[in-house]
Amino acid sequence: MIIREIASSLYPWDLADEPIDQIVDKLVEHSAVNSIYLVGVMHYEKRPLTSLFYTQNPKRKWYAPEDSRVYYRMDMNSFRNTRLKPQFSEREFLMHTDWLDVLTECARRRGLKAGAEISHTFYDTVKAQKEFPDVLQKDIHGRPFSNHFCCNHPDVAEYMRAIFYDTVKNHDIDFIQTCMMLFHVGKPVEQPWFQKDKADPKLAALLGVVTGGCFCENCRRKAISMGYDWDAIVKQLSELERIVTATPYHNNDVCIEFQTLMGSNLTEAGLLLEYPALFQFLEFRKKCITNLMKDIYEGIKEAKPNVEFRYNNYLTYPEFAGLDYKAVAPYLDSVRDSDYTEQRDVVDDFQYKRGTLLKIRRGIGYDKPLLAAFAVRPNATPEIIIRSIQALSTVGVDGFSLGHYDGSTNKLLHAVKDAMELYDIHLAP
Repeated sequence: MIIREIASSLYPWDLADEPIDQIVDKLVEHSAVNSIYLVGVMHYEKRPLTSLFYTQNPKRKWYAPEDSRVYYRMDMNSFRNTRLKPQFSEREFLMHTDWLDVLTECARRRGLKAGAEISHTFYDTVKAQKEFPDVLQKDIHGRPFSNHFCCNHPDVAEYMRAIFYDTVKNHDIDFIQTCMMLFHVGKPVEQPWFQKDKADPKLAALLGVVTGGCFCENCRRKAISMGYDWDAIVKQLSELERIVTATPYHNNDVCIEFQTLMGSNLTEAGLLLEYPALFQFLEFRKKCITNLMKDIYEGIKEAKPNVEFRYNNYLTYPEFAGLDYKAVAPYLDSVRDSDYTEQRDVVDDFQYKRGTLLKIRRGIGYDKPLLAAFAVRPNATPEIIIRSIQALSTVGVDGFSLGHYDGSTNKLLHAVKDAMELYDIHLAP
């Protein structure tokens, strides 16, 4: 099996705490890494995520990043058409360095591919709540979600286009990757407490969409401009939302409807036939996300035609968030799937991981690179990583991506090379 790329993410604080060449030495020696990328806009999340303390960092035990800061230079003129402006680190050890330049300089010197990632959120959500609450997605009752921005808001759409454009325009990178949050998918509906069997996961997730977003005024205007009867859609979805959120103490007049629904064997198709507004809502969001991806893609190509736009999938059901791979395929150059089954007990022999990769593959086609991520973090073991790579060797991936260096150990990293040798996997020259 021939693959093109083995990538590893790095954070700015990784590079501040440990010399980048020392990091790259380990990644190349143990995992044959030929691609590194900076998580240059990172959401608020304790690092390392899945263990108490760092395993590789020589200076600190753990780190709490600022929310959605940019760790490299940007041209503020790119953002003149939006109220949202990039925010930069205010921490002394990070604020005076362009960390993307640090990474790309090393990559060029070492003959590696270089990239940047714009992660889940791209703007400080607390700041947005205080200063620009209108940019946040809203649920069916008009309540904002704290960390989901509405791409149908003109300021948000322009900011998202500009941050990709400017990153590509002003830095020497080969690809730009994102796992930005799309439409809020809500919370899967749970089975009533007295019903012992678990709810069908797909039906439960589909029902949960009505508790997500977005139902803001910008979405209303956009939907009407597309020919949808938005008020009729919201009316029918409000009826369904009232049912799926009912309890014996809240909306109890429809509680029996909820209990019989969750106890039944109704299929997703049956639900969509019963509530055609739900299908229209999903279709509307698909069209919005496809338009967003098109705008970002065209901005990237305007800045530098040869830079690759890579989507980093983190969603179990991306179609519920508005992402249809067949629809967005013309506006993506590659996809990374960030399933980290390796850091948990593997009970399905990687069937879920394989299924997700094949779902993406049939969407984007057979000519665009598909990278499979796996966890090199303490809850994994070398044996699990080797088993995972064996499974990946059967589904036609074009590369691997490590998740993530900051929580790895050298033994876990070395399992990558061990698996490649064992299963005859080679990097293309």
